[in-house]
Parts: sequence; C-alpha cells; structure tokens
Amino acid sequence: MKVFVVVVGTIVGLFVLAIVAAFVLVASPPPPMPEPKDVFGFASSEKIPAATEIPPLQRYPARDGEQLAYRFYDSTAERILIFIHGSSYHGGGYHALASYLSREGAAKVVLPNLRGHYMSGRRRGDVDYVGQLEDDLLDLIAYLRADHHSGPMTLGGHSSGGGLAIRFAGGGHAEAGVSSYLLLAPFIPRAPSVRGGDAGGWANLNLKRLFGLIALNAIGIHGFNGLPLIAFNKPVQFWDGTETLSYSYRLNISYHPRAYYQGDVRALGAQTLVLVGGNDEAIDPDGLHAVFAADDPQAQVTTLAGINHFGIFSRPAALEAAAAWLRALPAAGR
Repeated sequence: MKVFVVVVGTIVGLFVLAIVAAFVLVASPPPPMPEPKDVFGFASSEKIPAATEIPPLQRYPARDGEQLAYRFYDSTAERILIFIHGSSYHGGGYHALASYLSREGAAKVVLPNLRGHYMSGRRRGDVDYVGQLEDDLLDLIAYLRADHHSGPMTLGGHSSGGGLAIRFAGGGHAEAGVSSYLLLAPFIPRAPSVRGGDAGGWANLNLKRLFGLIALNAIGIHGFNGLPLIAFNKPVQFWDGTETLSYSYRLNISYHPRAYYQGDVRALGAQTLVLVGGNDEAIDPDGLHAVFAADDPQAQVTTLAGINHFGIFSRPAALEAAAAWLRALPAAGR
C-alpha cells in the first residue's frame, strides 16, 4: 500500500510539474521580430485597387450571427469558385484573379474576407474556436445556395488560404458539395514544401508558446487559445491598414491543415489543381510535388517558371492555367 501511494504521488507530482512547465511556456514572450524584409516583393507587386474599382463588400450571416464580408464577381459560367486569401491579406488582394476568371467565363468568383481579418469579425487576428473558419465557409456556401447559385462548387485558396482549403477537404464536409479544389502555392506547415519552416522569413512563430498551448489543449485547457502566437514580417512602409499582422493560436490552427496533414491532402481527390511558381519565396516546388505525389497522386501539380509567391495569382500564365482547368471540369454535379 505504501508503495502504491508513493507511485501515485510521484505520478501526480510529475503531472503537476508538466502543467506548470506548460504554463511557463505559454507565458513566454514572443521572439524578437527579424529585420524588416520585403519577403514577397510588396514594393513591386500589383496594388490592391481602390474600393470604387472593385465589387463592393457584401455581408453574409454566420451561424453565430456575425455578418462576415465577401466580394462577388459575376460571370456567364455556372461554376462557383470560393477563393480564400493568404495570411495577413484579405479578399480584395485577389481582384486580378477574380476579375480574369469571371470575365473569361471560368467561374463566378467569391472572395471572402475571413473572420478575424479586414472588415470581417469583431476581433482582428482572432476567432472564437479552432475550426470556426470551416464553419464560416459552410455558412457562406449555404448562403450562396439560398441565393440561387446552384452551379458546381470549387474551393480554392492561395498560400495559407490554400492550406485552409486542404483542411476543409479533410474535415468531412460532404454536405457542402465541394467537388474540386484550386490551390495556389498552398502553405502546409510541417510539410517539406515550406522553405526554412518560416515561409522564407515571413512568419515569426512563438514556438515556446505553441508547445505550451498544445500541451494545455491536450488536457482540455483551452482558455489561453486567444493569445497571439504568430506575427508577420511585413515592412511598415507597405502597411495600408488592411493587413492583419498577428494571429492567435486558435486562428492560426484553424487556417492550416491538421497536424497529420497527409489525411487532409488525401481527401482532396482527383479534381484538384495545384500551381506553384518556380521562384516562390515561401514554398519549395519540389517539396510540394513530393507532398502530392505521396498523398494525392491524381492531383495535377504544375510549376510555372519565373513566377513567385504573389505572381501565382496575378501573372498571365497562372491566370490562364487556372481558367483553362476550371473550364475543363465536369459541368454536372455540385
């Protein structure tokens, strides 16, 4: 009996120490931001058009009553493409892509501003729970269907937006009726496709806090998930007030494929196009090809020479490739 008490006491003591260690990690200050670096060539990239030059922001109701923002680009096509923006950005940054695809009859394009981003949600850089972005996408799809947009549904995204599309595919959302995926330089944490683990110097992650929060979440403690976890290295001279410069733990986790990303990738299926630029600063094309060769070999993965991370959604070769693929998809089904 005495031995049993000692063993139990030791286990309890180790458990308490582990919890204390997790709290210490969670309290860790963020690492210092690296020197400002124009990772993606903001200086030379196409500017986001003024509000008067692009479709107006509209609102749709999420299940919690929040009115979330999106832009709609009409087209002669029946197909609907919901295209998700990358980290820190918002839907308006993809005007060149959306206007081209709609004008060329490839798809009606919907550009949501994800909750926690510019003009969408009450708290910049945060959501209410892990998985809320997927719920918001489901609500957007239901809203579009109720508004009589009945064509086949494609989900797409750039960078982290592509990662969210992959996460959505692996979430078992059959009721959404998404039949195809358009992924432009998708960001998949922990995969061999990410350059240097920090997307080429773009992402500044508080790794200690991440480990601490993972430990606390594993034992059911979620009250610290709103703490900031990651900051983005966008030089101040390129700020325009629309960017979201840091994310909480729960937003960041919601934005990417699950830790076992292979399962999410496998769920994409054959009707998937992946485009990546040969000069991408954040995504390694060879690593991306390897990810899909292993887990979704039926997907079409194409590297476009001379194109970087932002060029993949704005350069003519990328736009033409996306439009041709969308037009070739089966017209039947949802």
